[in-house]
Amino acid sequence: MTIKSASAALRVLSAAAALTIAAAPALAHPGHLDGAGFLDGMAHPAGGLDHLIAMITVGVYGTIIGGRAILTVPGAFLAAMLAGGLLAMLGIALPLVEPMIYASVVVLAMLCVMPMSRTVGIGIAFTGWFGLFHGFAHGAEMPADATALGYAAGFLLSTAALHAGGIALGLALRLLVGRSEEAGQPV
Repeated sequence: MTIKSASAALRVLSAAAALTIAAAPALAHPGHLDGAGFLDGMAHPAGGLDHLIAMITVGVYGTIIGGRAILTVPGAFLAAMLAGGLLAMLGIALPLVEPMIYASVVVLAMLCVMPMSRTVGIGIAFTGWFGLFHGFAHGAEMPADATALGYAAGFLLSTAALHAGGIALGLALRLLVGRSEEAGQPV
């Protein structure tokens, strides 16, 4: 990816993330996405530092791998997160949820710096695995008065926005590294 195309991609992703975040208040009116629960779902991923760090790191990791991983790695996380949320909403137990969420923060950060982990398959496997546990936590904490559809749509959209922020950060880091390499500066 050239610096020019990375810069254009960064601008597009930044604009998409801003529009996604700006559109959320408009969905607070009755009748959107099956009513109650959407805003609760939107707020939940941002409610814990562990969730925030992991979800942004997923976007950065996909960008580090590059190519189709920029979308497939966060997509795997989202798909698995939905599955985990549904398990929790159905009352199906999943052990070690909190330890796996904490592990996701450390492992995902490590994957970003380990060159041997920069394949689409490894990215999908790890982010899918951890997405299952993050989704279960979201589903288990759904408010009693929330609808499953609204709540799930909220936490998926919020997570996608966090992934987009991670992708934007990853692209910005690529630009900085590329500029440093072009100038002959140590990276």
